[in-house]
Amino acid sequence: MTSLDLLTALADRCREGLETLASNPSSSLKGFPNAACGDSAEIVGRVLKEVAGMDGRYVCGSDHSDMKPSQSHAWYEVGDYIVDITHDQFEGTGLVGWVFDRDHSWYERFATRQVHDGFCMPNQWPCYPHDGYRAVAKVLVNRPI
Repeated sequence: MTSLDLLTALADRCREGLETLASNPSSSLKGFPNAACGDSAEIVGRVLKEVAGMDGRYVCGSDHSDMKPSQSHAWYEVGDYIVDITHDQFEGTGLVGWVFDRDHSWYERFATRQVHDGFCMPNQWPCYPHDGYRAVAKVLVNRPI
């Protein structure tokens, strides 16, 4: 399995798990994928590291030419790829799937980016989305890579 195939399979599992929380009123991921990009990107980063040993970086972009000035968006980058399981909350991205080349034009239009290596663990984040991580882990147990 190539690294792109592995990234795609893991992104699919993350998306599948987090979708189970979309209608859960007590979840921070309620409404997924809307307003869930930051939590989702952190969970993707953790899963990529724990399952595949892949290191990456969390990116939060703002000031996009096709978005409202107050909107931002987060995703996870690994090597030459972007893993973004919540881009479909925005119309007109032209994106299909969950893994893209790092120089994709839609992502290039974010004028401002905040980047940090790796991902946040629960001990670093008081409101960690534990239910999201558990939902993804459940999918990985039921549908291993």
